[in-house]
Amino acid sequence: MYVSDRIMYLFSGLIGLSLVGMFLESWKLILYPYLVVIGVAITVGMWNAVKKRPGMLWVPILIAGGYLALFIILDVITRNDPAGGSSYVLGMTPGLAIYLLGILPLAVLASLIYALIFDPGDVAEMEQEFRTGEAAE
Repeated sequence: MYVSDRIMYLFSGLIGLSLVGMFLESWKLILYPYLVVIGVAITVGMWNAVKKRPGMLWVPILIAGGYLALFIILDVITRNDPAGGSSYVLGMTPGLAIYLLGILPLAVLASLIYALIFDPGDVAEMEQEFRTGEAAE
């Protein structure tokens, strides 16, 4: 079984788990598999960069870990109150502050880091490997 097949099975299983969460109306069962998908997708997308420079492995780990930490904090803060309490952070409820000041900026930062690290030569290598694989069949 090819690595890409295993990754697709992993994604399918996590998406299936999210679907079960939708039917059970459990936002945690929807959200946490999605975070794993983000981490795996970023790692797969950066695989060639990580192979060339193993020190780059910190990027997908840091991004996925950051998302996981922020959502765990959000989960803990909003456990008893959907707004996260009666106090305010910069004029926002704590739950909204985590979304707007943590989760959304991390998405922008992750995209920026990926754009800076992405090497267009990697796409050419993957296309060449794909064509070589087709010719062998």
